[in-house]
Amino acid sequence: MVPSPPASSARRQRSLRKRDAILEGARGEFLRHGYAAASMDRIAAAAAVSKATVYSYFLDKEALFRALTEQMVGHRLSGLFGASPQQALPAEPAAALRELANRCLASRHTHPEFLSFLRLVIGESERFPELAKTFVSQLERTGVGQVVQLFSATPTSQPDLRARIFMGALVHLILMQDLLHGSEVAPVDRDQFADLLVHLMSASVGGEATAEGTAEVDRMANEC
Repeated sequence: MVPSPPASSARRQRSLRKRDAILEGARGEFLRHGYAAASMDRIAAAAAVSKATVYSYFLDKEALFRALTEQMVGHRLSGLFGASPQQALPAEPAAALRELANRCLASRHTHPEFLSFLRLVIGESERFPELAKTFVSQLERTGVGQVVQLFSATPTSQPDLRARIFMGALVHLILMQDLLHGSEVAPVDRDQFADLLVHLMSASVGGEATAEGTAEVDRMANEC
């Protein structure tokens, strides 16, 4: 007979499940109605808990949104950088950057809900700038920091700036192609974009680009 878990452990598990249910209800509510129009009553109903229970876990709607942001960004970054050894990025920096670019640019297919959440944050950022700051802070702490480590593994200067240039190029493409529907107007070959981006970042390591490297970049740019 398998012994039952201690009462304290069972209570903790129930509490975590309830918290997850509230966050699940909040995700659907925020994505459907936006931040301002989101209803704590509807969130409680979706989670099958009382409104008082929601407030016992989260002080107010902003605290709930912050927790949801941390959860969604955390899950997305786990997918990008690998939540398990089988999903880990390659050890070689250039190969790791290429795989990271692939995973980012596939977001519209692999993580459409995250793109919807990003659209929500951008749309509410003028009225509720603190929400956008929470989103960016979470990305900075976990996402950009790991890309900085990739650049720090190579003999290059300013790895933090290079990491932001790399991530900025990927975010720009996602915004223009996916959120603003640019893929229907001026589609970009994502494989060629990723190849050229990684080539540019790799060619800049260790000093000025060679003439051969510059010619290769020009060739790849013409193919995009």
